[in-house]
Amino acid sequence: MDERKVTAVRDWPAPTTVKELQRFLGFANFYRRFIQNYSSIAHPLTSLLRNKPKSLAWSPAAGKAFNLLKRAFTTAPLLVHPDPDKPFIVEVDASTTGVGAVLSQQQGNPSRLHPCAFFSRKLNPAERNYDIGNRELLAVKLALEEWRHWLEGAKHPFTVLTDHKNLEYLRAAKRLNPRQARWALFFTRFNCTISYRPGSKNTKADALSRMFAPEESPETPEPILPENLFVSPITWNASGGPT
Repeated sequence: MDERKVTAVRDWPAPTTVKELQRFLGFANFYRRFIQNYSSIAHPLTSLLRNKPKSLAWSPAAGKAFNLLKRAFTTAPLLVHPDPDKPFIVEVDASTTGVGAVLSQQQGNPSRLHPCAFFSRKLNPAERNYDIGNRELLAVKLALEEWRHWLEGAKHPFTVLTDHKNLEYLRAAKRLNPRQARWALFFTRFNCTISYRPGSKNTKADALSRMFAPEESPETPEPILPENLFVSPITWNASGGPT
């Protein structure tokens, strides 16, 4: 197994707050169908959220369950090897302090969406000053760089799922700042569609992007560019893509 594919999950720090545990369990819940006895394994964690506690009472049992689930996320049958004959799906998200992404494919019988690799990275001080649109754009760029050996020249077009609608218009914008222009040029190497997925359905990438984050208030997305600079949108999927 390529350790780099699973570093983002393997190095996931133990939750220290209720919100951090909720994010981890939201990530875990998406993959529960692949994990035998998931409910029993996760019970020490889910029980910590009973009665809506204000603080987290971490325990050795919770720590053991946390590590067991991380191991399950990063091994077969949940984690699969990328198949170049199948289309890829890239889910990305950015928070105020980090970015996260999941590379997935429909595999198995019956066919289900399996992760092939996970990615996360802490933002540097300059990147944390980007507005939300540019942080989301950075997340796409970093994910494509990370999995370039699979995605550049891929046999099938692939889909990038993001919860920021303005990214749909990137390739059609008449003017870009120098940084955006460099990124847009890089994106032309890939045959992909940027699709909008509501944040409520983007829990996997969201959790990976926020593992570096302190408690924070919800943000209101800001446009990357003024609307009068847009020509036409990239094809996008209002349903939020495959699940």
